[in-house]
Amino acid sequence: MICTSCKKAEAVVFIKHIADNQVSQSALCAACAAKAHVPLNPVNPMAAFLQLAAKAAAPRVRVPAAASCPGCGTSWADFRESGRLGCARCYDHFAALLRPLLPRVHAGATVHRGKTPRPRA
Repeated sequence: MICTSCKKAEAVVFIKHIADNQVSQSALCAACAAKAHVPLNPVNPMAAFLQLAAKAAAPRVRVPAAASCPGCGTSWADFRESGRLGCARCYDHFAALLRPLLPRVHAGATVHRGKTPRPRA
């Protein structure tokens, strides 16, 4: 698809804007997206959710500024920024900080159960 702005280059960003029940769509090349200040790598919705959840829960437990995972070096600040932990050891290292977040992420549960169908009664 060709860029709807310059009508020259291949589009790499696709935007859908909805306002007052009116839908408009545009496709932008990298140069036009940069001019319009549209990021080429949009935020992952799950990472954004975890980031917000981490920020909301962070004041409950004080974290030393230098606290980082002994396995990969990821800090709590890194997790709050990206919404991602660095390795399997992070879960154990940050367990006290993650515990308040789990009910928000897992619909009230503190353990991930997956998406298996429930048995019929």
